[in-house]
Amino acid sequence: MGRNEERRHRNDPGPVPGEPLRMSPGVGEHRGADGVLRRLLDPGATLYRAPTARRAVNTFVRERASELGTEGADLREIRADRDSGTLNVRYQQFHKDVPIRGAMLQVVADTGQAAVVQVENATEVDVSDAPDATAAQDPGLVEKAALAPFRQGYATVSIARDELVYLRDTTRPPLPEADRPTASLALLRKGRRRPDGRLHLVHDLIVETTGPFEHFRVVVDAVDGKLLWIEIAGRYVTATLGVYMPDPATQSTDGSPSSLSTHGILEEFVREVQTDIADADEQGLFHLDGKWCRCSDWDAPEFPQPASTTKVFRFGSHVQDKAFLSANAYYWTHTFAQYLHDLGNETLNAHMVQVEIDPQGAASTDLSEWIGTTTPPRIRFDMEGVPGAADLGVIVHEYTHGVIQWLRPPGATGPLEYEHSICDVMAGIFRDRFNPAGHRRTETFPFDNNPHDEWSKGRRLDLTQRFDDADFDDYTPDVRTSMLASALWRCYLGMGGSSKEGAVRKKAGDKMTRLLLALVPRLGPDTAQSKQNAVHLADAFIAADGTLNNGLHNSLLYNSFSDQGLWERRNVDVWIADWSGDTGAIPSGTGNDPTWQSPDIWVRNNTTTDGDDPEAGHQDPIVNRTNYIYVRVRNRGTAQADADRFTVETRRCNPGTGMTWPTHFTSIGSKVIHQAIPPGGAVRVGPFPWTPTIVGHECLIAVVDGKADPAKAAMSGEPLAHDQLVRQSNNVGQRNVSPQKSVLGGQTRLPLELHGAPVATDGAWELDAREMPPDTEITIRTLSRLVKDSTLSHIAVTELGQVRSTLRMKGGDRALIEGFRLDAKDKVVAELVLDFAHEAEHLKGYPFVATQIQDHEVAGRVTIEIIAVKELDEFFFGNPKSHELHISTCRFFEKLSLTHRLPFARLEEARAQGYNGCAYCLPEANTG
Repeated sequence: MGRNEERRHRNDPGPVPGEPLRMSPGVGEHRGADGVLRRLLDPGATLYRAPTARRAVNTFVRERASELGTEGADLREIRADRDSGTLNVRYQQFHKDVPIRGAMLQVVADTGQAAVVQVENATEVDVSDAPDATAAQDPGLVEKAALAPFRQGYATVSIARDELVYLRDTTRPPLPEADRPTASLALLRKGRRRPDGRLHLVHDLIVETTGPFEHFRVVVDAVDGKLLWIEIAGRYVTATLGVYMPDPATQSTDGSPSSLSTHGILEEFVREVQTDIADADEQGLFHLDGKWCRCSDWDAPEFPQPASTTKVFRFGSHVQDKAFLSANAYYWTHTFAQYLHDLGNETLNAHMVQVEIDPQGAASTDLSEWIGTTTPPRIRFDMEGVPGAADLGVIVHEYTHGVIQWLRPPGATGPLEYEHSICDVMAGIFRDRFNPAGHRRTETFPFDNNPHDEWSKGRRLDLTQRFDDADFDDYTPDVRTSMLASALWRCYLGMGGSSKEGAVRKKAGDKMTRLLLALVPRLGPDTAQSKQNAVHLADAFIAADGTLNNGLHNSLLYNSFSDQGLWERRNVDVWIADWSGDTGAIPSGTGNDPTWQSPDIWVRNNTTTDGDDPEAGHQDPIVNRTNYIYVRVRNRGTAQADADRFTVETRRCNPGTGMTWPTHFTSIGSKVIHQAIPPGGAVRVGPFPWTPTIVGHECLIAVVDGKADPAKAAMSGEPLAHDQLVRQSNNVGQRNVSPQKSVLGGQTRLPLELHGAPVATDGAWELDAREMPPDTEITIRTLSRLVKDSTLSHIAVTELGQVRSTLRMKGGDRALIEGFRLDAKDKVVAELVLDFAHEAEHLKGYPFVATQIQDHEVAGRVTIEIIAVKELDEFFFGNPKSHELHISTCRFFEKLSLTHRLPFARLEEARAQGYNGCAYCLPEANTG
């Protein structure tokens, strides 16, 4: 099987070949009224494949030119970006060597699958109405028309940029509700003509003013010299935002800090930090100037930026000294920029530049601003109420506008709808890293939007308003912004942001931030305040997860956007329960629930042909003979899951924790579900014949997959931690427990394995014997490297060797071995010996739970349940040393020590494990 054929076999869902995996409602091809292919989404990489990602892009553009409307068009590649798993190629359309503004073709390919996964087509099919470029007026006359509206009300006005382009005249930028501090409504209304839908030859200019400083986009018809429109080029946040560490309102217990707070109150929230700045200048002075930003006084009111003969910039609070705002803005801008850079997004890193910030600008407004049309780009922070440079949220929000500008393709037109949603949730996620108590975490700007200075009740990350509400059109921009931000925040919570562990929240934040960075370049053209733009963003976000994480979070993201009303829940949502209280929600459980005890996966020792009832419950597997696995598949959707459209695959793994899927798992078998599953219903799938060869614990995993509800991450073949797969996909279930019986005072021996993750991790091993009787003794023998540098709690080393060491703990305790390092794909084998109690309740289960933790996240658990055997009449007893099998009335039984009495409830189970009947008490089971 060739490389490409193998890839096709792995990704094709099977029952309906040639159709894309339905990972979101937008999957498939979308055409305009003229039949032109305008958008394609295939996050499962099931269709347009080639030997390489570049060839997939080139072939698609060439072979589908007719459907794209680009046949004969002057289409030029202007940018090809590669990042983690993605090739993103953008083409600009020209007419007679003049670019057509917004006429772009974007093709995204998954480099791992070598397949086109997304297309955004905004090219012009018909350019017959384009005026000839020779009809353009003298540029000097056009510039005069562009500058004329600014002659009054500004100290100076000049042209910062002038581009001659074609532009389809279909829309106008929305007007603000009131005058801006730097631009009146009267100015922004000048020259507005009704769009005529024609292709105009225009001068697209950036006009720079001072007194006050501002950048405006001015569009003038190059042929008739008339003004088409004016808009503010800077990106604004409609609030005052602030932070200390992370901000006084969050740090306080009552959230009372506001613009009225005194220095005496605020100085309690100031923390000393360290960061990088440039070397001293020729005069020996240090400035707040570094790789990613520098403080500069370029806007009124004048405030000289701090300089120091030492590398110390401490200024009390912002109330005591405005220079504090410079230190605060510099530190958080630099810290956030460095954090983004370290995430390794190649496109962003190639375009990031130093930003000039004025922390004491805009004295009379509460609007901070990103200005990306200057060189270098600038951020102006306001001084109204709580100053913007005092708030981490404002700083991160404004800088994220720049991140979006750097990631978007050149020539992208119109406002990126819901840009503030991305900026808000980015600020919320980053701020959460510095908020261990979780105070006010869903308030986007808790310091700036405090109860005294409150400017919006809607700017939050936990809004319940929905995009399908009847009064959606009446919602304010703040509410619409926060609705989408709330859906994105819910995605973050599901990835681990809801954890009490700071390290887990940080990992979730990293994952979400990478997805947001991957999302922005995928976004196509949009129009103002539309639900469709939010749906498009959600589609692209799910597609980005398909590339970065092999669709691991598909169900979580799908449901998060559904919960905000962007689309209906999946009509078909098949799932396998992870634990007794599971409802199929994503993620499964709280992180502490036992997701390795699926009631929907069970084993029977015989089949229905032997008269067995598959619904009679789980039986302990018998080694070295055929057993039978059954899987129950449920449907929590609103429509039936059709017959012959889904498959169930079962796999097994050796005992251990931290297993990597699918590396450590062996396939048992796969079956097509031949029954339809009604909404709220379930079907039993199986049996899957299986011959276990390991005595004791087994890890069984079942995956249900189909086009209507794909399990892309599980079926991709890409390695990931198996417990994350189980918790993040309700298509996957796991069952681990395999009870062991023990006589009172008996001994149980089991091998255990700890597995390294795909990357090196710092780890811990928790051994929980709290349910064991106190006279139980537990012995662990394992590699000394796991023990030597670790911190031990409630467990002691009894023998420390060069290679292997022995540790011991008591029943009733919970031990912790913490601080060891496991390399990528490492494996540590341990032998567990349980010397069971002499007093216990007959046939009661006593669990011993071993939990592996990697970088503060649970990587897997093994539960060994000891069933106490006190009444001996009904059991068979094996001698592990001689492998002879006895009953309790045998004359040799009393000669066996307690550690050599291994109980079996059934003769066939003992014989399957290699025990031979005693010639005196079990002659019928004796084979000589």
